[in-house]
Amino acid sequence: MYGFGFEWPWALILLLVLPLFYYLERYFSVQKRIKGAKFSRIELLEKAVARTVDYKRRTFMVLFVLAVITGVFSAARPHVSIEIPVNPVKLMLVFDTSISMEATDIEPNRLSAARDTAIEFIKKVPGDIRIGLEYFYGSAYVAISPTKEHEKLTSSLAELTQEDLYPGTAIGSAINAAVNTLSVNRTENNRLVIILLTDGESNQGMFPLSAAKIARSENIKIFTIGMGSREGAFVRGGYLAALDEGTLMEIANITGGKYFRAESKTDFRNIYKELRSSAFSLEKQKLEITAVLSGISLLLFLLVVYLGISVFRPIF
Repeated sequence: MYGFGFEWPWALILLLVLPLFYYLERYFSVQKRIKGAKFSRIELLEKAVARTVDYKRRTFMVLFVLAVITGVFSAARPHVSIEIPVNPVKLMLVFDTSISMEATDIEPNRLSAARDTAIEFIKKVPGDIRIGLEYFYGSAYVAISPTKEHEKLTSSLAELTQEDLYPGTAIGSAINAAVNTLSVNRTENNRLVIILLTDGESNQGMFPLSAAKIARSENIKIFTIGMGSREGAFVRGGYLAALDEGTLMEIANITGGKYFRAESKTDFRNIYKELRSSAFSLEKQKLEITAVLSGISLLLFLLVVYLGISVFRPIF
């Protein structure tokens, strides 16, 4: 996230010089017309110079106003605030692609809601964070290893449809695959994070809590997101797609993460907003841009002086 502000906002009062300049410009313009009244053919004079004089005066005034504004802004010491991770972060987004994701208890369906908000989330993640993407159902596979090229992940998720959903839910195996991926080329100061999104209960593969303990031994935090209504929903095959919240809570507790519940797109967005700080440990830093605006203001003032002397001089 980015923000803009000033160290010395009181300096912005100097912008009041602009109304004063406008008043003086209008005053001297009137005086000039009065002096010009001595011309006997004033109508012809006005027709001859009206277009060029107006154009030159307006151009000069626009440049002058821009120079003053940038100059005053630089005097107020502007800065931009940017969020950066405290430590380098590697993240695995572990995404459930089991058949139950076609349930419609979240509009328009679980898959679309989870996919679309995940894409929104990735687009807002700071570029320094490496993100990997894993899909799982009855088995798990890493689609994209952690990378700073976030567009690869959004493209992969955007192509995900209900045709890509398969039977089974192997939460433990999914965690284990993510742990193995994050452990590759890790450094001491790496912060390793897994965001696990599922709408069901594990019925295949490794026992989820055993995988969570392995993650803890590798100092990997797991943030779990359980999705779907509390009543569950019927899907293909005529079975009820219910959520095992207890296991997801325990996974988060074992690894020092946190469990979230999503029953709508709004819930997803709020969860991802919280994850930006809790999962990434983002820290705001101010970057002063006074020098940049000072340079722009100086160039504009020099241009105003040059044009006023060599080009626009006849109108003054």
